[in-house]
Amino acid sequence: MPSFTITAAGTRVDLDSSGTARAQFTVTNTTPQSLKGRLLTRPAAPASPDWFTIAGESIRDFGPDGAEQVVVQLAVPTGSPPGAYSFRLDAVSQAEPDEDFTEGPSVAFDVAPAPATPKKKFPWWIVIVLGVLLLVVIIFVIIALN
Repeated sequence: MPSFTITAAGTRVDLDSSGTARAQFTVTNTTPQSLKGRLLTRPAAPASPDWFTIAGESIRDFGPDGAEQVVVQLAVPTGSPPGAYSFRLDAVSQAEPDEDFTEGPSVAFDVAPAPATPKKKFPWWIVIVLGVLLLVVIIFVIIALN
């Protein structure tokens, strides 16, 4: 039986305009003894592991029946492919990492398409200036020929 339980504050986070968000979790030691646990972010493909950072130490001491608040910071780079993504937070016992681990609940987030770059308006003032210059030249030629 796993020594940890993990709950998420929500099943979804929203990225701000710069592509960042924070997801909150509670990791609880369910045993009556102190444990050292490693916290790991597990992104679901195609999310990149380097988008996720655990605030504070990723290896923590958990007191008997003790809980730790864990914040996962998301930083999705500009230009990342739009779509639906998810990740989870896992806890692994340092004493028995192959035997004692817990997978946390998935937390979803969406990467919005990059905003369309506004098209530059045609500089009509150049056409007007050229037209005025052409008109001045035509007038000058007419005057010079008479």
